[in-house]
Amino acid sequence: MKNWLIRGFGMVGTILVLNVIFTWIFVRKNSAEKHIDTYLKEQQQVKVLVSDKYFEEQFTHTHYLKGVIFFKGLFGGSTDYVFIDTYSNKYFRIMRFDKYGESSISSQQTYAIDNEELYVMVDSVQYNDPTYGTLEKPYVVFSYKGVNKNLMMTIDLDVKGEDGLYLQKDVPLAPSEEEYRYNAEQYLTYVMPKEEFQKRFEQ
Repeated sequence: MKNWLIRGFGMVGTILVLNVIFTWIFVRKNSAEKHIDTYLKEQQQVKVLVSDKYFEEQFTHTHYLKGVIFFKGLFGGSTDYVFIDTYSNKYFRIMRFDKYGESSISSQQTYAIDNEELYVMVDSVQYNDPTYGTLEKPYVVFSYKGVNKNLMMTIDLDVKGEDGLYLQKDVPLAPSEEEYRYNAEQYLTYVMPKEEFQKRFEQ
């Protein structure tokens, strides 16, 4: 019995050590927690008018490895929507990470914001860089809100009504402050290229 316990603990210990090694090798993380407040302070509000023009690469996704446990990858990702601002003719990319799921956001967000004026929060460093604002390098947006109205979307709850169907609830489409911070932190941690992150925050 004692030998069995020792072997069991040894196997668990080996798996944990391997998990740390695999994560260290394969997961590329920036130290965003140290710089998130600075990054958010450098965001600025811009007024845009969302064009309903469709183009290739309008709907995109970002996926990344967050960790490795027992050799099964733990992945994160975002649902991305790229649009053209009618006012500036520049491209913006809304990134939302792991919030309500792809289907809820991609369909309702597109429908709700087309031809709408928005206040979007953009990185002032990107916004003042003439190489951004193109389809290849759109301005990244983690938070926005309607200029003229409160944008809403409907989500399914985990509760069924008397008819056996899942109940629904209307919630604000605009990211909350908590989601805004989470979106930005996920982007800095996993998506921003390490070279760009180091040049901006660690030099």
